Amino acid sequence: MNESNKVVSLAERSSAQLDFSPRKRKPLPSAVAVLRDKARNLLLEQTKRLFAKVDDSLFSMAERAHGQEEQDGLFQALRLLRVERRNIAERFAEKLDEAFQVKSPDQERDHNVASGDLSLVHNDDLEQLVAADTMVANAKRTYAEPLTELSLRLDTLYSVKIYEKNNPLGPDAICDAFVEAVRPLDIHIRARLTLLKKFEQVVMLQLQEFYEFCNQLLVEHGILPSLREQRRVARQQSGRSTGPSPTTGATPGAGQNQAAGQGQTGAAGAVAGGSFAPGLLPATAGLAPMPSGDLLTHLGALQSGSQYQSAAGIQLLNVSELLQQRLVQANQAASLAKVDSDIIKLVEMLFSFILEDRSLAAPLKSQLGRLQLPLLKVAIADKSFFSKGGHPARKLLNELAQTATGWQAGDNYESDPLYREISRVVDRVLSEFDRDVNIFSQLLESFREFTLRERKRAEMLERRVVDEADGRAKTHAARARVAAVMDALIAERDLPQVVHDWLHKVWNNVLFLTCVKDGTESEPWRRDVRTARDLVWSVQAPMPDSRQQLLGLLPALQERLREGVEAVSLNPFEARSLFAELKEVYRERFALAQQLIAERERLAKEQVERDMREAAAAGPAEEMDSLPQEAADDVAVPQMEELEQVVAQAEVVTEPEQEGLAPLPENDPHWQMTFRLAQGSWFELKRAEGEQFRCRLAAVIRDIERFIFVNRNGAKVEEFARLELAHALRSGRLMPLNDGMLFERALQSVIGNVRQTRNEQR
Repeated sequence: MNESNKVVSLAERSSAQLDFSPRKRKPLPSAVAVLRDKARNLLLEQTKRLFAKVDDSLFSMAERAHGQEEQDGLFQALRLLRVERRNIAERFAEKLDEAFQVKSPDQERDHNVASGDLSLVHNDDLEQLVAADTMVANAKRTYAEPLTELSLRLDTLYSVKIYEKNNPLGPDAICDAFVEAVRPLDIHIRARLTLLKKFEQVVMLQLQEFYEFCNQLLVEHGILPSLREQRRVARQQSGRSTGPSPTTGATPGAGQNQAAGQGQTGAAGAVAGGSFAPGLLPATAGLAPMPSGDLLTHLGALQSGSQYQSAAGIQLLNVSELLQQRLVQANQAASLAKVDSDIIKLVEMLFSFILEDRSLAAPLKSQLGRLQLPLLKVAIADKSFFSKGGHPARKLLNELAQTATGWQAGDNYESDPLYREISRVVDRVLSEFDRDVNIFSQLLESFREFTLRERKRAEMLERRVVDEADGRAKTHAARARVAAVMDALIAERDLPQVVHDWLHKVWNNVLFLTCVKDGTESEPWRRDVRTARDLVWSVQAPMPDSRQQLLGLLPALQERLREGVEAVSLNPFEARSLFAELKEVYRERFALAQQLIAERERLAKEQVERDMREAAAAGPAEEMDSLPQEAADDVAVPQMEELEQVVAQAEVVTEPEQEGLAPLPENDPHWQMTFRLAQGSWFELKRAEGEQFRCRLAAVIRDIERFIFVNRNGAKVEEFARLELAHALRSGRLMPLNDGMLFERALQSVIGNVRQTRNEQR
């Protein structure tokens, strides 16, 4: 099954999902059993309407899908949901029933300790986390009044304390039941998120009447029938009092609802003095979580605080501790919503990875670390931040990190242009960012303009380095390929000396120039190779049968030879001598051909006379002897296809590799790595004298198997042959740096670490 990434913030969810063994359910009070059955039926009815809406949405999404793979995934999800509706409903009902087996507070604490505050559950999709936690948080705010009443009434029926978290019909329980019901489905992530969105619209946002019904059902069973009136009177009395009293006698649930209902002003919905000690309180304290807007106000104050002004040796911030100090100083008490608490932890884990990343130099890591609070504010305000790859804040962080990968601190690094520019960007984020994320887009654009100017300067020097290496490579390759052609044409053939002179003095240079300039796949190269082949054939072709073909070839061949002489600027006197000597060879060949033709005619005439004398003879005629002809060369002149193959197989003689390096087997991982290195990848190079350099693979010169490395400014740092490179990688002298998207790497690392921790705790 393909599972998507999800970091689930509810520790109790994680604990429940780890234990799939059947449990013996405890009998429920009669009123609770009736409530369970009625509530389950109502929720199942609402869920039935959900599937019809999901069908329409998935079909529309599939028609607008950007690619065939996505469209197929959505259609497959649509078909699977139609088939699995009954099973989903059954699992949903089962999970709802399980929620009524409420755990004791001690059991809850044990589960929380075992699971941790942030745990990985079965898939790796943060979007699903955000969708689930957001719909739960919204429902808790919207239905705070009836939820509190329902918790208080159920509290009188259970032997364990009932509060918001373990309310069997609370938003947590309903959402968890549905998430678990659809978890076994192997469907596209977009389809899964659409399913959750429709569940929120059809079920979670329509719970007002449901909770009213549940409360009324318990009232009919005589469970706290006057609770609402008592709570109304308590609120009126509280409103007339001059200040909060620690001895009002209100239950934690009522106090929580009161705080939420009154919408107290001040930092993060905090309360001063009174029933709660100043500081950051746990969610179970009974205090309504501070709204996200108030939390952002606190974080904004911390962002502009003095502890964040210095960039030297910056350490990871403990945001919870800073919030605690701020609330204590203000004599206020507040608690965090679970989703906000988990986002704080997640961002801390992400920046812990960033500050430990060996791909970045320490001064620039410190600068990037200063973005912890601004990015935390972004994540609090926009819960899709972790799943939105194109978010401008993420793009800015990735761009800064990617540009910083090849940078290394010098003696006066504070004056380095890149360090100053990144410092400027970070300073502007800290001083200007409040809630408007457009500042990240503006800074990203200006930073890209800076890097473009820097890159252009470096590219000029890098181009010269690569061109020089490429020129050497083409020279070596051209010599090897021309030598292969010459060997194929001359080997084992007795050629006139003038033809040897033409090939070595003229055509060797012609082919070399053409190979360097146009390459071996070009038409000029094929034309010049054909000329060399025709020259050899012209003095090897058997006569007189090839006489007519040779007569037709010579004018064009002579013209091509003349062009070659001009191309290599051969001495005119030497050129005239070569043409004269070659002309003499052809004169002799045609004279020989004429002699052979005359001899052939004489023999033919004698054969006719012999046939006439023997015509009356009774015996069979004897076979005519073969007519005279010039003997052909034992080794045929190779065809053009054969010459092309010879060129392709030519071994390029490279520069000698470092002595003393043992050959590596083909399956050696570092030898194999040399074939997979991508141009532009960054490395850390250690030299014998202890120096360390950050360098980038600028080019791989395939013809001579050389790897060219340059620094950020485009200057050449090192050049390796393939075997040298493999040994450097194997010994750790050259170590790859991970220059992938920093935010995505950090997120992947955090998810992997949480998954490992969770597996170890099973």
